[in-house]
Amino acid sequence: MEQDNKHIEGQEPLTPLEQWELQSAMNREHASAPDVEAAWHDVSRRLDLLVMEEEDASSHVSQPLWHRMVPFARWAAGIAAVITLIVGYRYWSGLQESLPVNVNTNSFAVHVPDSIDAVTITTDDGHARHIKEEMALDKSTAATTSAQLKALSIPRGQDYHLTLADGTKVWLNAESRLEFPDRFNGNTREVRLQGEAYFEVKKDVKRPFIVHTDYLSTRVLGTSFDVRAYSRKDASVTLVSGRVQVKTGDLAQILSPGEQAALTGSQLAVKAVDTYPITQWKEGFFYFDNESLFSIMQELARWYGVNVSFDDRSKMQLRLHFVVERSKSLREAVANLNALGVVHAEVDGNMVIIN
Repeated sequence: MEQDNKHIEGQEPLTPLEQWELQSAMNREHASAPDVEAAWHDVSRRLDLLVMEEEDASSHVSQPLWHRMVPFARWAAGIAAVITLIVGYRYWSGLQESLPVNVNTNSFAVHVPDSIDAVTITTDDGHARHIKEEMALDKSTAATTSAQLKALSIPRGQDYHLTLADGTKVWLNAESRLEFPDRFNGNTREVRLQGEAYFEVKKDVKRPFIVHTDYLSTRVLGTSFDVRAYSRKDASVTLVSGRVQVKTGDLAQILSPGEQAALTGSQLAVKAVDTYPITQWKEGFFYFDNESLFSIMQELARWYGVNVSFDDRSKMQLRLHFVVERSKSLREAVANLNALGVVHAEVDGNMVIIN
């Protein structure tokens, strides 16, 4: 921990990588011991997963009795799993930190510039151009042409809204990238994300919508949810409405509205959250409710493209309720922060110093 903070003690700026590493060191969580209630909850989720898979099949054909009994057999197996979990707790607790997590590491198919200073659309033939207007793919045109992959890249200090060919609406946060086809072929609708995006998926029970990141994949039929994947340490999916399936490797969870799935060690942990602060970025606000000053400054640094230095690293752990419009200038945002009377921040060129 001390080694991670050398730059802070010397009042030198933190690089984005150092910021993420420091946050991981400060906020590292350890998986809690399993209990019976949690295990039963897991069994319930597994049943939901089976139901979702059945719905995706969109089949209403009458099936033989033995086939219809399969879910009940799996339910019984789930009960047995609960018993096994309780009896084998010592063995589980000894292995849970070392279990590997298999993630989707496929890179973007479209080569995009390493750094950008404006919203940029890149096609799979390598052509890139800046765009200012809101993008909405024309369904009729897209349906008569061959599909082409595109990558939309958003720089710091900006966000962007687009509508995909199927009618799905996407809000992209700063420093984010979305790869998508200009038309969806086949039985699925798949996109790839780096950064953060909010999706309002057009319902289509015959063609699930899948969002891939390097860490998690999210599968839906039609719903609203937020996906965050700037790094493995903050990879999460937050469900606002409907239902989604979140996967990483062989692990899968079904979310209900107001729940968030995130990687915790080798596990895919689910918890109840207030979705309002999480989604206010797409409404034009920084909204932090009982968040650490470190997390607050990290988001401001990404948006305004600055570095942050703390005179006293203990201030990082201060938890604040702080709201400011994203359209405000950096100095206005800092002035609002200072108005809380908890810390004093100063803007010095490309640096924000927390005193």
